[in-house]
Amino acid sequence: MGAIRIAWKLQRSEIVFAALLCFGLAAAALWLTADMRAVLTECGTPTAPEACDLIFAFQNTHGSAVGTIQAAIGFAQYAVPLVLGIPIVTREIEQRTAMIAWPLAGSRVKWLAWRVAPMLIIGLVLVGTMAFAAEQLSQAYFPHNDIGFSNHGARGISMLTRAALVLVAALAVGALIGRLLPALLVGIALAVGVSAALGTALPLWVESAELPQGEPSYIGATLNTGHEYRAADGTPIGDEDAEAIFQTVYEEHGPEPDPSLLPVDVFFGVAESRYPEVLVRESAAIGAATVLVGALAAIIVRRRRPE
Repeated sequence: MGAIRIAWKLQRSEIVFAALLCFGLAAAALWLTADMRAVLTECGTPTAPEACDLIFAFQNTHGSAVGTIQAAIGFAQYAVPLVLGIPIVTREIEQRTAMIAWPLAGSRVKWLAWRVAPMLIIGLVLVGTMAFAAEQLSQAYFPHNDIGFSNHGARGISMLTRAALVLVAALAVGALIGRLLPALLVGIALAVGVSAALGTALPLWVESAELPQGEPSYIGATLNTGHEYRAADGTPIGDEDAEAIFQTVYEEHGPEPDPSLLPVDVFFGVAESRYPEVLVRESAAIGAATVLVGALAAIIVRRRRPE
């Protein structure tokens, strides 16, 4: 508890900002969740609303609000670790207290661990609150489907792993640059890069396969990685050949031809049923990266002049 009290004393404004942001967004998400689920309580009654049967149950009534809250949570999950992580070292350097604090600690690594641990705990608790609320919001928005990969990276466990990595990376950037504002700008660019890199790597955690017909990729549940056309006999064909066949069949057989004459759309990707497997592998990789970046931050602090 002593480390948390010190963290509160040194970074009170950052903690208050992060708490207000996280709790405010979590409260808004949970309110929307409760409102959507309240609509479904009348399912099975004579006055059952249309939302009980529609796949996009709340698109017209709640879609705009849900999208806004999800976007805000996606921003906050990176803003909070940046705000908490960057000042840990930069403030000591800018206020010239590092030359006192580091020698008194006996070990710079020990000092760093003493300062980082409470901020990491606080950050994960705050982001975890949003992660839980975002998970509930996504489930409530698509109440009749397995949401699979929908909104991945901005709900549940994937938010926590990303937040931990960005906080430790922000610590390393702050220790390397030593100035708050430049480190914050670099940290923002780094967070964008981390988000883009993890999004690009998502299909690589498991091998893609041909998806069954009717896979609900329209809500993002399935992770699509490729598409091809096949002729009626099952032979793969190119897009231009498929377009030519479509045109010929419609010209010869009218607007409603026999479907067996048309090329078949074949999608490749990762089914929503494999989402837990992908999540575990991604989380393990991000956890390993977090440890490595934390070790890099410790090396930077050990070698840095306190100025």
